[in-house]
Amino acid sequence: MRPHRPVHPLDHHPSFRAVVAAAPPLAELVVRLPAGGELVGTLAIACGDLADGFAAPPASKRRLSAHHRAWLCVREIDRAVTVAARRRLAPPEIVRRAQRAIDKADVLIGALLPV
Repeated sequence: MRPHRPVHPLDHHPSFRAVVAAAPPLAELVVRLPAGGELVGTLAIACGDLADGFAAPPASKRRLSAHHRAWLCVREIDRAVTVAARRRLAPPEIVRRAQRAIDKADVLIGALLPV
């Protein structure tokens, strides 16, 4: 039986949940990459930027800016995962899981931004 975890105020935002869910597959990948630890830091920054955006008033410049920064972080991670796949720096299944998780976060954060 797992203890009941209190609901966090950001849990109802799919984009935030997707970034948090990307942490385990990304961590599995980065242990196989040279200087991969910076990707985990970038993911943490994306979480912080999302939180900052959700704390700002809806449709405010601060919210838009923070969400855009989070999206840029996720895009940076996406590029690194693509390079890892192309250079075959990790087993394909590990790269696929990380890519799928980052793609989901990318799409959900991108949906927060105006077109």
